[in-house]
Order: sequence, then C-alpha cells, then structure tokens
Amino acid sequence: MERLADDTIESFMNAIEERLAEGQKNKIPFSRFLEEKMDAFDYSNTSLAKKVFHRVEKKKEGTVTYVPVTRQAIGAWLRGSMPSSRDIYVTLGMAFQMNLEEINHILLENYMGYGLYCKNIDDALWIALINGLFSIDSFETVREKIEDILEENVQQDSRSLATMDLWVMLSEAGTLEEFYELIRIYKDEFRDGARKFGQCLEEVIEEEYGYYDKAAWFLRDIGCLHCEAQFSKIRAGKAVVTREWLLRFCIALQPTYESIEKLLAKAQMEPLGITPAEVIIEMIARYKSNSVANSQEIWIMIESAAERLRQKGYEIEEDLCRKYNSVYELPVSQKWWFSFCIGKQLLQNEKNKEFGYEKNGYCRFAMEDKLLFDDMNRNKKNVSFKKSALEYMETGIPDWKQAEFQEIPALSIEKNYVPDALDMEKFEDYCYVRRPSRFTKDFLRNDMYFYAATLYSVWTGKCYQKENGKRNVEEIRQEFEKHSLEGEEFLTVLTKMIGHDEVLLEGNLATMVEAVAKVRQRQ
Repeated sequence: MERLADDTIESFMNAIEERLAEGQKNKIPFSRFLEEKMDAFDYSNTSLAKKVFHRVEKKKEGTVTYVPVTRQAIGAWLRGSMPSSRDIYVTLGMAFQMNLEEINHILLENYMGYGLYCKNIDDALWIALINGLFSIDSFETVREKIEDILEENVQQDSRSLATMDLWVMLSEAGTLEEFYELIRIYKDEFRDGARKFGQCLEEVIEEEYGYYDKAAWFLRDIGCLHCEAQFSKIRAGKAVVTREWLLRFCIALQPTYESIEKLLAKAQMEPLGITPAEVIIEMIARYKSNSVANSQEIWIMIESAAERLRQKGYEIEEDLCRKYNSVYELPVSQKWWFSFCIGKQLLQNEKNKEFGYEKNGYCRFAMEDKLLFDDMNRNKKNVSFKKSALEYMETGIPDWKQAEFQEIPALSIEKNYVPDALDMEKFEDYCYVRRPSRFTKDFLRNDMYFYAATLYSVWTGKCYQKENGKRNVEEIRQEFEKHSLEGEEFLTVLTKMIGHDEVLLEGNLATMVEAVAKVRQRQ
C-alpha cells in the first residue's frame, strides 16, 4: 500500500473548502449578520458572550453542562469564522430575541444547513427551550425526564400525528408540564423513531464490519459510547439520540455516505449539513468509497483536515476528530501508569523471546487499536490499575525493573500468530521503521519505535505520523505542561526516537521504560 500522498490531503482539503463555500453561497456572511445584530442590541463582545452557550461534556464525571462562550470566540466570528454547534446558534438567536421560526430558518437552516425536526426528541427539546419553557441550565434534567416518559409502560391508546400538526402543538405549549404531556400522549411517535434508529444502528454496524461484536471494542471510544449501558439503551430504542452523538459515531465508524444518510433519516434528523465537522464526515464517506479504504489513513486525513480548518478560524470539537479520545481523556496518572505497563510488557516479551512473528511477518503494529481501545478501556475500570496509578505517581517507582505491573493482553501475542494482511497494511506505513528480517535486532529496534509511537497516541489521543518529527515531541511537551508533569528525561529520549525527520533509534527499550518511570508530578 502506498503512503498517503500530500496531494491526496491537499485535494481532500480543497474538496472540504469548496463544499463549505458552496453552502454559504448567496447567503449573508455570518460575520455581517452578527455585527448588524450586535449593533442593533448595543452588545459588546463581552456582554454577548455571557448570553451565548455551548455544550461541555465531562466524560470522567459523566456530566453535561452548558457554559458561556468567550469574548474571543465572538471576536473570531466577527472576523469570519463560524460557530459549529446548534447550542451556540440557538442561544445566540435567543440573545437577539429571535422567535422559533426565525432561529430555525435564519440561523439553523442558513448556517448549519438543517433546521429542527419536531419528531426527533432532541429537536423537540430545543423547541421547548426557544419558547422559554425551561432555562439552558435545566436542559439535561429535562432530557432525563423525557427519557423516563419514553420508558413508561402506562397503557394508553396509541396516537399518531402529522409532522406539521405536532410542530404547531409543541411550539404552542405554554408550560413545561404541557410539553411533558404532549410527549406522553404522542410518545409512540418518538419511541417508534428511536426504536427504528436502534435497529438501523445494528444493521449499519453489521454492514460495515460483518458482525456487531467485531466493532464493539472500537465503538467504545466514541463520545458517550464509552458508557456501554448508554449504547445498549440506544440500541434498544430507549435513549434520546443527539445529533452530536451520531456525528461522533459516524466519524469513528466511518460508514459509507449512504449509511450515514440512512442513520440520520432513521433518527428523524435532517441530512448532513454544512458545518465544518459535518462536511469532513461527508467528504470522508465519499473518499472512502472512491479512493481511500485504509482506516488509519482516513483518520490521519480527519485529524489533518480538522487541524487546518481550526487554524483558519473554524470551530471543530477536539474530541470529534481525535482517534484515541477515550485514552486521551483519562486521568494523567492512569495514562502515565499505562505507558509504563506497555513498556514493561514489551520488555517481558523480549525476555521470553515472544516477538510475535511467523515467517518474518511482524504483527505488533496490528495490535495498536486493540491496545488503545480495548485494553485501556478495560484497565480504566480496574480498581487495582487505578490504585497503582495513583500510588506510583505520588511515591514514584524506586526500582522500575522490579516493579509489579498490569499485563497488557493485546501485546501478549500468541506464538505462530499470522497477522491479517489488512492489519499489516494498516500501520506499516505509519509505524514501521522497516520490515523486520529474521534477525532479532530488527524486532528489538521496531519495538522501540512502536513504543515511542504508541506513547505519542496515549498522550495526544491522535494517530502517529512519523514525518511530523519535532512537532510530535512538542505536542507531548505541551500535554506535560498542562498537567504539571516533570519529564525532561522522557522527552529527551523521545526526541532521539521520533523527534527528527528520520528515525534515529538511539539507545534501547529499557532506557525508554526507565525514562517513563521517572516522570513525576511537579511539586
């Protein structure tokens, strides 16, 4: 398989920018709309920022809150960038005292490419919010109440209603209790759509992967899918499906364009819109079907495109376009301890001469996804793992060679294992130093490089790209600064390993593991 060429990324970026420009053709630029409205209401950047909210999900705490945007964000929109989420557009419209019809047509349809659909529960919630039935702070509480109503087993006559009639009734509800009662009366309308979406979800997974279980470990990394109970509720049609959840699902599963449209339709949502994130998803689906079939290659395109668009002022959520997001968002002590355990496991494998090869076919890199999706997700729930992570980060590892460590199943490769040809291709061009020969030293050198590349993904959540050189180490350095970690020796070793255009492979694996063991929390 040929390495992803620069012109492929360039053509991909050009296609995205053309699609974004096409979506805004013949429309008032958002910056001009915003400036005129701010002048009319005499809002400064600071005063408007206090009235506009965006959604913040803290996966570690399992909470969702809506917090004000910054005045810098307002300034960026005035200079030509655009918001990317519906919560921002809706609360912006409310700040400008726009009614439901105005927000739906002037803001959502114009600048996101789709409006609200009343038979989708999440959209019904936005209708009630715009009409002032509850405050933005109560959004998730009201959502939970709706989910409880949908699960009620009270026997009553099933009723159906034309979409426009339901829209009118929801928009005319005068109190929150009236809104709840409408949901209760017509819950079969909502519940049936959720049930059909759950069935469609399984169908799409099976179409893309062959069978559901093969994709299950991969899907745990997507947004709220890290909570398997929530995923089970969605599959059973018992949970509210948000568009944000569905976008995370699509960008991680990377289904065909037809499958994405089918999922949106089953969820009673409008087709893909013209926000940067949705355009990336659309372009990826088309590229996958036309030219790029390799998962790792696609993820590199996603991450590269998202970074370039952010540099141009577009807003795209970090976790939407970060492949190993569930690892990235772990407590720093767990990331550090997991990093150490990976190195110790590789050393143990070398000691036992378990290099994981058959007929010179090196398969360690085929384990990357399994390692970071499956094993890390399993370990983060392990009481012993969490306890060791906290204790060692507080006290340090006085003798790292003798330290007990949690075994990493993904790296315990069976002897005589023959890797799948596709798996071999997935990481060869991104992680391999060279195809190992029958000589042991080649496997040892590749273990060093594999370890360095994996540490990059653990600490940044992104795919490793070997040509990025110094930038790879700088990104890890920034993460260390953010978490007040002292790890200069570790960073120095990484610089020797992956901080150059050409891989130098100085030192040995034990030196790398020792450097990881010396990382400390700054006092």
